[in-house]
Amino acid sequence: MKPIKPGDLKQRLIFQQPAGSTDDDGFVINKPVEYTKAWAKLKTLKGSTFYAAASNNMEHNREFTIRYQKKLADGVRPTNLEVVWKGITHSIESIENDDGLNISMTVVAKAVD
Repeated sequence: MKPIKPGDLKQRLIFQQPAGSTDDDGFVINKPVEYTKAWAKLKTLKGSTFYAAASNNMEHNREFTIRYQKKLADGVRPTNLEVVWKGITHSIESIENDDGLNISMTVVAKAVD
């Protein structure tokens, strides 16, 4: 796997717990609470991948690559996280540890209408 070049990470992602959910202590969250931030590389869908996504109604999905963060790993992160990119809230479809190497993660998010 190629190392992540710092110059490629141009997109700012904010992971947050949405209002109306509960925190770890069971209290209701009145306004969104920031969980963590990450710099990301946006992967643009091209060619056959673009057409496959469009046929599956996934045209609002975005794929980002970020540096590995343990707090975003399965079983560690809260289940109700959202991600904000350029002021647009996205629901998280998946966050995967690329190749299990703890170097980078792929975040697939869908814009919330």
